[in-house]
Parts: sequence; C-alpha cells; structure tokens
Amino acid sequence: MSTPVTGGRSLSKSVAVGILLGVVFLLSVLIYKELFMVLAAAAAGAGAWELSSALRLKGWYVPRVPAVVGSVLIMPAAFYGGAELQWLVSLSIVAALILWRTVHLLWEAREAPRQAIAHTLRDFAAAAFVVIYLPLMTSFTMLLLRRPDGAEWIITFVVTVSLIDTAGYLVGRKLGRHKLAPGVSPKKTWEGLVASISAGVISAVVFTQIFWGFDWWLGLVLAAVLLLAAVFGDLAESLIKRDLGVKDMSSLLPGHGGIMDRLDSILPSALITYLFAQIFLPL
Repeated sequence: MSTPVTGGRSLSKSVAVGILLGVVFLLSVLIYKELFMVLAAAAAGAGAWELSSALRLKGWYVPRVPAVVGSVLIMPAAFYGGAELQWLVSLSIVAALILWRTVHLLWEAREAPRQAIAHTLRDFAAAAFVVIYLPLMTSFTMLLLRRPDGAEWIITFVVTVSLIDTAGYLVGRKLGRHKLAPGVSPKKTWEGLVASISAGVISAVVFTQIFWGFDWWLGLVLAAVLLLAAVFGDLAESLIKRDLGVKDMSSLLPGHGGIMDRLDSILPSALITYLFAQIFLPL
C-alpha cells in the first residue's frame, strides 16, 4: 500500500474508506474464506482495468475486458486448484491476451496500416506484465488461504504491511528531513523508513508468537522480508506512475486513489509471505 494520504486528498475520506476496507477485510477472512476470494478477485479485476487503462496513455495496448476477466478467474483457480492450476490459468490468460491482440491487429489492418513488429511485441509484453504483476501476485493470498492457518497468515502480513506504510507515512510527514529516493518517490524519507522498520518488527514478532509460537528471530526475519517487499512494491508503483505521467491509477477510492494505489505493497508481500510459510511451516 502506498502513502495513505497525500496532498490534495481528504483526510476524513481517507480514514473513513480505510476503516471500511479494514472491517470488510477482517470479516471476510475470519468468517467466510470464499468471501475473501470474491473480494480479492474484484480487487484484481479492478486493478487490471486501471493498469491496462494507464498503460494505454503511453501507447501500451492491453485488451481491458479480457484482462479483467482473466484476473478474476485466477483467484478461484488458485483457491480451489492450488499452485498448479494457478500457474496454468495465469499462463493461459497471457496467451489469450496475446491471441486477442493479434486478432484485433489483423482486423484493424484491413483499413489501416499494419502496426510495427516492435510495437506489437511491446503490446504482448505489456499483457504479460499486467497478468504477472497484478492477478498472479494477488493469487498467492489464495494459496495462503488454502492452508488451515491461512487466515492467520493473511492477517499477519496485511496488518504488518499496513503498519509499515502507516508508520512510515506519519513519521515521515511530521519528522522526515532526509529523502530516501527523491528520483522515484520524493515524499519517502529515511526517518519514515526507521518508523516503518520499528512498526514492522513489532507487528511481525507479536503475530508470529501469538499464532504459531515462533522464536522471536523468525518474527524478525518475516519483518525484514516484508519490509523489503513493501518498500519495493511502493517504489515500483511510484516508478510506474511517474513513467506513465499519472498521480493515481484512478479515483475509485475517495482519499486513496485507485485499487492499484492500495495494492502496491501488498502484491509482492503476498508472494513473500507464501514462501516464508512454505519454508518455515510447511504442511
């Protein structure tokens, strides 16, 4: 997740929407796993639409409707079919998007000049990027959810990443003086990073001891990898938006921006948490 509130956004709207999303998230995970799957599918579909639309601003054409449908389908595939079906469906969606774009180009060629090969290959790469970056990364939450302790893992990493982002933002806003990566994300500071590290360590250590009784150093390991994943996801999203020339992916969520602006740190963190669980607590 990126910075909760930036200049020009309403703090009250941001807080209200954030609380609402948090309540819905907790209810879906704790009460009915399939509801969380539906929410993840909806988020992946909306994010795919936002990202595909943003890529078009720079001439990267990704078929939006097939990308949305494919992003939604990957979630139940991973939840019910596991890793094998997750990858099979993801690769099939990439192939389907490439085929769709190829047919589209052949249809357009009847009345317009043919698109350059390099531009076509760029469109194919953009389609693969959308699928890998968004629904595939999101679907690792479905693999976690398949586990008997899946709800605990999802709560642990989502809350930890949220605290990493929130602490970094609040401290960076009030006390931040030294820029972390001004060329990519000018509002990130080293002071904010220290706050993020502290919040992440406390959250990860507490949750891993409460849920699984892990040694404290395993909580530190989880905090470290989640911090790296969250920072990488946040900076990667900032870099993408800067290259595309947009401030937010959309205005769908009042005070927050778009779905992609909420998922940036979550996406790589889901993969990292799944790998951590498989390594240190295999079933």
